[in-house]
Amino acid sequence: MIKLGIYNLEQIKKNTNFKGLFGGDKKISITLYDKILDEPDADRLAERILIYFSDDRGAYKRTYSKRFEEFDSIALDCLKGAFNNNAPLVFQDVAVSDGRTALDLFEQMSVIYPDLSYIASDYSSKVYVLDKGNVSVTISTKGQVLEIIWPPFVFNAMKKDSCLYYPLNCLIQYLAQQFIVPSILKEYDEGALQSKELVLFSHQVLKCSQDDNRFILSQHDLLQSFKEPAHAIRAMNVLNPSYFSDSEFIKILNNIHASLCKGGLFITGSNQDADTTVHGGIYEKTINGFKKIKQCGDGSPIDTLLSSSNYFSAKVSL
Repeated sequence: MIKLGIYNLEQIKKNTNFKGLFGGDKKISITLYDKILDEPDADRLAERILIYFSDDRGAYKRTYSKRFEEFDSIALDCLKGAFNNNAPLVFQDVAVSDGRTALDLFEQMSVIYPDLSYIASDYSSKVYVLDKGNVSVTISTKGQVLEIIWPPFVFNAMKKDSCLYYPLNCLIQYLAQQFIVPSILKEYDEGALQSKELVLFSHQVLKCSQDDNRFILSQHDLLQSFKEPAHAIRAMNVLNPSYFSDSEFIKILNNIHASLCKGGLFITGSNQDADTTVHGGIYEKTINGFKKIKQCGDGSPIDTLLSSSNYFSAKVSL
């Protein structure tokens, strides 16, 4: 079998279900992310583009608006109970993908907290596109190849097609990565080829950040320390045991704990799709770790870690 890709705007306009000849979903190139903004169904297309796009860790950037509504309501109640609405509030929202769920929460928080700094960040908030002839290579900020367009194919370099079901795709991708991509990267490294920056926050999110200086967009790696202290930190659909090792979790939780102010809140949980239950919890910072104050669904996938002070390499002074 063979799977072709979608890599120009005309193809999107002519397609309705994006199914291939043999029933599999066609990959839509990430390079179209900023080209579909004027389309009547831009939101749906943006979601569809992100379904099969992953960052250089192999993590997908799937997202939907109104995904955490019930959980957001619980979190807001906890925030109102912990922090005076007349005081400044710094809120860190990490791993926000294209930022839609962050915007959902910001719109509610900004009414309650006029003096709000809402910092929405993602590990991979932008990528770079290299064009040479009819070939396009998308790379991460660290230079990792993420996607290759070699018409009529679109290849995800981090999540390759099954060689069992798509042997021709695998062969052609191998040839591209061995004989075409290296020369393009070499030209780019030598300064002979320019790149195009592609920001992966949604149009509504970018507009909000331009219109309201309380909504701040950033790039952040959870394995790195935060640049400024926060009253609350939220991490949704990212702190799952399948994504990080035990040693990485220790580092991440220490980073979060160290960044939170006295009595600060950590909000975390996961769900599958929009309108599904969030399994999460809201935790208060203590001198030894975190104390759970609210649970939703079955609780956070890392509740055991958060409830055990043994996972902190050192106590952080309040």
